[in-house]
Amino acid sequence: MKDFQKLDNFLDFGWAQISRGKADKKSPAKHPTFVTSNADGFPNARTLVMRRSDRKKNQIEFHTDTASSKMFALKENPCAGIHIWLPKVQLQIQMDVVVEVKVGDITIPNWRNVPTNSRVAYGTIPSPGKVIGSPLAYDYVPDQKRFAVLVCDIQSIQLLLLGAKHIRAYYKKTTNWQGEWLSP
Repeated sequence: MKDFQKLDNFLDFGWAQISRGKADKKSPAKHPTFVTSNADGFPNARTLVMRRSDRKKNQIEFHTDTASSKMFALKENPCAGIHIWLPKVQLQIQMDVVVEVKVGDITIPNWRNVPTNSRVAYGTIPSPGKVIGSPLAYDYVPDQKRFAVLVCDIQSIQLLLLGAKHIRAYYKKTTNWQGEWLSP
C-alpha cells in the first residue's frame, strides 16, 4: 500500500487514476458510475464511458443520448455525482460535478470521433427507458441530433485508499484543491 503523508501527492495519485480512465481501456476508471436525481428526488445511478479527462480544467467528459433520463434530470438539476472504484489499487474516488450539456452543431467534432458501430447508442427508437412490448422491440437509428456531450466541471474530489490503515482526503475547487485529511 502506498503511504501518503502529503495531500498534494495523494491528489496527484487520484488524478493519475482518473486519467487512466481515458488512456487505458482496461482501467475501471473508464466506466465510472454517474449519479443524478430523478423527478422524485431519488438518486439514479448508471455506468458511463469516460471520453476525456483534463486536470488543468478540472473536467471529465461523457457522451449520452439527448432522449435519455439523465438529460431530463440534468435539465432540472445540473449537479451530479461520479464514483470510481479501482480494486487493484484499493482506491475509491467520489466527485461532485456541475454538468454543462452540449448539443447541436457544437458537438459535430465529437460525433466524428465516435466509431460508426458505437453511434447506435445515440438514436434508439423508441427513446431509452420507454416501455416496449418485447426485449428486442426497438431499433437503432444513429442520429447526431440525439448526441450530447456532458462536460463535468469538478467541484470536489474525495479519495479513500483502503489498506491496513485507510487514508481519506477531501479536495474542493473553492479552496484551490488544498485538501484536508478526513477520518476514514
